[in-house]
Amino acid sequence: MSVFLRLVVIAEPDRYRFARFVLEAVDALHGDVFSCAAALVDIMPVLRTDHLHKGTSLEVLLMVVEDTLYCEWSGRRMPIARFELATSEHILAELGQRLRLASESTDPDLLIRRNRKIEDELASARARAAIELSALEEKLESKKAELRESLHAAEVDSLTNIYNRGAYDARLQEAILRCSRQSEPLCLILMDLDYFKQINDQHGHQYGDEYLKRMAQIMQESVREYVDIPCRMGGDEFVIIVFAGVATAKRIAEKILVDMSGKVSIGIAFLLPNDSLEMLVGRSDAALYEAKRNGRGRIAVSDEIVVDTSIHVV
Repeated sequence: MSVFLRLVVIAEPDRYRFARFVLEAVDALHGDVFSCAAALVDIMPVLRTDHLHKGTSLEVLLMVVEDTLYCEWSGRRMPIARFELATSEHILAELGQRLRLASESTDPDLLIRRNRKIEDELASARARAAIELSALEEKLESKKAELRESLHAAEVDSLTNIYNRGAYDARLQEAILRCSRQSEPLCLILMDLDYFKQINDQHGHQYGDEYLKRMAQIMQESVREYVDIPCRMGGDEFVIIVFAGVATAKRIAEKILVDMSGKVSIGIAFLLPNDSLEMLVGRSDAALYEAKRNGRGRIAVSDEIVVDTSIHVV
C-alpha cells in the first residue's frame, strides 16, 4: 500500500479540491478518467455526509493498493480506479509531491496552523470591531445630544424657556395647514403685558425679567400640556396657539388674566375657512388692540365671531 496524498477536509471547497486531485492523479497514472469521474459521483455524497456527521476536520487519504486507487477516511475505504500497468513508488512519490505543492491544504499541519491563525485574526478583528462600534455608538449619541441641544437653543427663548418667535412662526404655519386640511378648530391668543415698560423702569431689569418668567410659567400652567403651544414673541408680547375652539381659548385667557392680576391685554381670533396666516394674525391683533383701547387688562375676541366679548378683571 502506498499513501501518496493526505488531505484535511474542513469545508466544502476542500472536498471539491480532493475531487480535483483524484482526477489529476488518475490522469497522471494513465487511468480511465471517465470511470474515475463516475466513481466520484458515488464517493462525494458519502464524504460530505461523514464530514457533516463528524462535525470537525476529516483526514482523507489517497492511496494505491496493488493495481487500484483508493480513498480512505475514518476507517472507510472506497475504490476509485484501476490501472492496467503497475505504478512504481517513484512515480507515486513525484505525484504526491506535485499535488502537495498544488495547495497548502494538502499539508494537515500547515492547514491547522493556517486555520488557527485565521481564527486568531478573526477573534482579534471582532474585538477591535466591538470596541470601534462601541466608540462609534457613544459618538453618535453625543452628536444626537448636541443636535437636540442646538435645536432646543434655536427654538426656545433663553429667558422664559418657552418657544421663541422663530419656533412660533413655523408652528403656526404648520397648525394652520393641518387644521384647514382636516377641518379642525384653531385659535390664536395674542397677549401684551400692560405697562411693562413702567414696571421695568421702576423696579429694574432683574425684576422685569422675573415678571416675564412669571408670565411664561402661568401660560404653561394654563394650557393643555403637549397640545397647545405657548410662545414669547419678544419683549412683553406673548402668544398661544390653541388647538380648540373659542370657548377653550377664552378659558385659558381668563386664567392667565386672573393669575397675572388683570395686568394683561388679550386678543383672541378663531381660524375661519380659507384663512391665511396673515388673516388669522391680523384678526387676533385687532382683537388685542380692541382690548387695549377699552382700558387694558381684559380679553377681546375677534368681532367676526362675537360682537361684544370684552372680559375685564378688576
